[in-house]
Amino acid sequence: MSPTRRALLRSASLGALALGGCLGNGATSAPGSTPGSATGRDGDPTVLKVRNPGGEAALFDLAAESDSDTGPVSLSRELVTTADRAAQLTVAPGVADEDRSRVRSFLDDTDYDTETVFVSRAGIRSCYRYRIRSVSWEPGHVEYEYCRELRPPDAACETGTRDAVGLLFRLPAALDSPLSGSGSSGRSPCRAVETEYDRIDANATVPGNDTALGGSEPAGAGADEDAGGDGS
Repeated sequence: MSPTRRALLRSASLGALALGGCLGNGATSAPGSTPGSATGRDGDPTVLKVRNPGGEAALFDLAAESDSDTGPVSLSRELVTTADRAAQLTVAPGVADEDRSRVRSFLDDTDYDTETVFVSRAGIRSCYRYRIRSVSWEPGHVEYEYCRELRPPDAACETGTRDAVGLLFRLPAALDSPLSGSGSSGRSPCRAVETEYDRIDANATVPGNDTALGGSEPAGAGADEDAGGDGS
């Protein structure tokens, strides 16, 4: 039997209390990269995450040929280098309309003369979310680091299901090499959580947002998650 949401949140709150006094936030400072560099690392990356509750994919490629009548082909990993290519990407029907708009704005607001969007896919259990720690790139290859934590108490979730997550990173470099490899690494749980669990009893069963978005949470894949990386 899957643990209840209330039990998960309660255990997370106890873990946060135990860890908070001695571990800090686990963040490390990283040297910045030169804007436009073909090789670099960003310790505070610009990343958008969209969630498709119970779905198998969150992002679709409208230009890809489908071998069936199921519609557009899901997008796995890619470097988006032009506005024309960005226009061929869309989100799955299960993604909220608000997040559909955010994806479109994110792609349209990218300056492809100086920036590149790295798109990847991940899977995660419904009551959890990723927090991105960093992203690094070199010609033809992108890697990111993440950790995993419980979602806020007011986020709707089902403990027995998994959600598809679409990840869009805006890299401060105009990369012109096709993506030949990518990877991800991380830990679970995060050393310190960003969610406050002081209202668990009041909010543990209250439905809320179906998505997890924002540049301060995580993303990625682990041994128990379906996140992108050529080696996974």
